[in-house]
Amino acid sequence: MKNDTKADAKASQGRHAADTQVQDTVQVDGQSAQPSDFPSAAPRKKRGRKALKVFGIILGSLLGLAVLAYAAGCFYFSDRFFPDTVIGEYDVSLKTSAEAEEVLQAALGDYGLSVEGQGLSFKLDSEEIGLTLDSEAIVAQALEGPRMWMWPLEMQEHHDLDSVLAASYDKATLLESVKEQVDSFNETATQPGDATVAYDEASRRFQVAPEVPGTALDPEAVAEVAGKAASTMERKATVASGELLKPPVLSDDPMLAASCEAANELLVADFTLVAGSAEAAIVGPDRISSWIVFDEDLNPSFDENLMIAWVDELAAGFNTIGTERTFTRADGKEVTVAGGTYGWSADRDTLLTIVKEGLESGQTGTVEIPVLQSADLYAGAGERDWAGYVDVDLSEQYARYYDDAGNVIWETAIITGKPNAEMATPTGVYYVTTKTGPTTLNTYESGRKEPKKTVVQYWMPFVGNVIGLHDAWWQPGFGGTMYRDGYGSHGCVNLPSAKAQELYGILPVGETVIVHW
Repeated sequence: MKNDTKADAKASQGRHAADTQVQDTVQVDGQSAQPSDFPSAAPRKKRGRKALKVFGIILGSLLGLAVLAYAAGCFYFSDRFFPDTVIGEYDVSLKTSAEAEEVLQAALGDYGLSVEGQGLSFKLDSEEIGLTLDSEAIVAQALEGPRMWMWPLEMQEHHDLDSVLAASYDKATLLESVKEQVDSFNETATQPGDATVAYDEASRRFQVAPEVPGTALDPEAVAEVAGKAASTMERKATVASGELLKPPVLSDDPMLAASCEAANELLVADFTLVAGSAEAAIVGPDRISSWIVFDEDLNPSFDENLMIAWVDELAAGFNTIGTERTFTRADGKEVTVAGGTYGWSADRDTLLTIVKEGLESGQTGTVEIPVLQSADLYAGAGERDWAGYVDVDLSEQYARYYDDAGNVIWETAIITGKPNAEMATPTGVYYVTTKTGPTTLNTYESGRKEPKKTVVQYWMPFVGNVIGLHDAWWQPGFGGTMYRDGYGSHGCVNLPSAKAQELYGILPVGETVIVHW
């Protein structure tokens, strides 16, 4: 063995020597050069291969670690939520599915809902809502959303998983709880009003009056709003105008339009009731509309009782006989007087017939009010309704005859009845009932069975045929305080004979006589 080794060594040395001899001289640019003049290339190649090998080892290690870390992250987040993750208002960041389920179940026990709006405010807990929660299904659905394989990116994002939070509630339980609160609220709220048919004075026609919403709330609508909030476990439900109680009849109901059309067909008549040349009342759409009523099907018709009541009121207000009137005399004295027999008196029954027939025929124009008694002019209740008149002033003991223009065309001092209950001259507005002369007056003196007979030449009665203006030839004088100084009459107005003759000649039957203080 030793010999073989030595032989191999010698052979190797021989080959090395031969190689050395061949390479001893090298031509460089025509010049001879020795091999020792060039650096050796073999050591550089060995160092490069070693560096690449080290780099490959490091890179492979890093990649292996990265794959291992990525796989670990995928495994970690396979049943765990990413950071900054909420389901509704509940934070489930980095929680496992089991832990997240516990969070949701705890939230269900603590849940409360505030219902507010339109003046209503109350709170409900989960039991009053009948709220239940399938936390396992919710969490399972929530975990399907985030991309587990993209966990390095997902960790940088905010995850709001509200859409998967779906609770269930018992509709009957919730409605019962809400209804109790809403019914209590509605006790003091304004109830809604139906759309209806109403008369419009501007257009003088019936139109559809829109419904009035009021402030009362619909329990079912409020329960629906509350249920929607509870189903996503929101803590506040806002009640808006859409939850107001709606009236049964709305303005778009076709029955209302048909009713308006039918009612307007009853408004054809339009006529004016007059007294003399003065307007007393108008029977037109404004008035007629107040007599129209609607049945349960909104069919219109005249209510005769309402019409009769109006005619009675018109007749009563039209009648001025005996009513109190106030006027200013031509000389400026203001007089208020009541009683008497002069004035207007409507024929009520005939008036009612005229109104009824006018409505049926569509009467227009002017129609004279039928009367039982008329006056010089019509100005309404409480106003002067005479033209010329004889003014008997008891306080002045003086009489004047005014013509239609207010001019005094006759005047004189007078003596009126004694100021006691039996003989005082009655006040009021009267009219001359007749004129006669000569006439015998019968007066009854106290204690006498037979009347005292007195003949007068000029008899102008105004209270029946009992009290009137006449000549008093027996009186020693007139005016002043004579009527209460023993010279007073039995109620008549005593005149000087010459003045009585003058008045008799110019005073027509039916002329107004006003007696006042």
